[in-house]
Amino acid sequence: MSKQSKVALWLFSAVLLASAGCGNDGGGAGPVSSSSQSLIAPNGNSSTVTFYRSKSSGDAKPRKTLTGSNTTLDNPQDVYVDSAGAVYVANDQTNPPTENSNGSIAVFAAKSFGDTAPTRTIVGDNTRLQNPEGVIVDSAGQIYVANAGGNTICVYPAGSNGDAEPILSINGPATGLRMPEDVALDQAGDLFVANTAANSITEYAPGANGNAAFIARIYGLSTSLKSPDALAFDASGNLYVANFEGDSITIYPPNSNGDVPPSAIISGTATGIDGPGGLAIDRKGNLLVSSSLNNSILTFTSGASGDVAPVAVLAGSATALDLPFGIALKL
Repeated sequence: MSKQSKVALWLFSAVLLASAGCGNDGGGAGPVSSSSQSLIAPNGNSSTVTFYRSKSSGDAKPRKTLTGSNTTLDNPQDVYVDSAGAVYVANDQTNPPTENSNGSIAVFAAKSFGDTAPTRTIVGDNTRLQNPEGVIVDSAGQIYVANAGGNTICVYPAGSNGDAEPILSINGPATGLRMPEDVALDQAGDLFVANTAANSITEYAPGANGNAAFIARIYGLSTSLKSPDALAFDASGNLYVANFEGDSITIYPPNSNGDVPPSAIISGTATGIDGPGGLAIDRKGNLLVSSSLNNSILTFTSGASGDVAPVAVLAGSATALDLPFGIALKL
């Protein structure tokens, strides 16, 4: 079953449950403790972005929500917070799409909430956006976008707004890009891409452009990759991958290349992982996973491996989580 089919089945089931009067009831626990960090989730089904305290668990309400027509949110798939606290949201769609693009990157001021318009929006024909599903920003403010529908990675200058052209665009057969869903940068500035349709992670040198060949690729049966959908690096340079179809998190040491087995796998019924779509690592090295198909955010301790239960679960009707694909921590 493809990722799209799995999501479509979830949406159909959700409609049936709603018509039967069944809700998503949580355990009723409040936040574990207050924190200066914020946990942020884009909700693809409700076209909202919800904000929580980073250690929220149980059926905790969001601290604030971006929602409404002024936000221009449309099937948001990923979220990123820059050093100034600005929130970047990758919208998979625009209504209606333009002739040569579909989707947008909406940028919100740090304290935005409610039906607030973004301060900047990258949208239009010249952007070459095609169903953007992953977004990050580097230390220079450049914006990297994974276009799942166009099999491209586009890079925009800092402060881009409107119908902006990318300054770099990785595309072509040598790239190995196939339905890229997420992007990440390592400490050296190399770009890593999760290719959902190829079951691969490809790596590119800084400044890669055009039909640029990958400099390394994690690919093959030993990797246990199955529709990789999200990426994150820990402080030691280990690469964490969320496998949407595999309902697993696979972890690879630095400089992994080829048909390499993961150093650890988080997988199994005890984990509660169902359609993982986003990853984040907090200050203590704990791993947070957005489990999109059961509308939850799961926290695993640093070094977790195997069929282990999460140490915290954010889930329930009060959370307003609704197909949360991405996740971000505002540090």
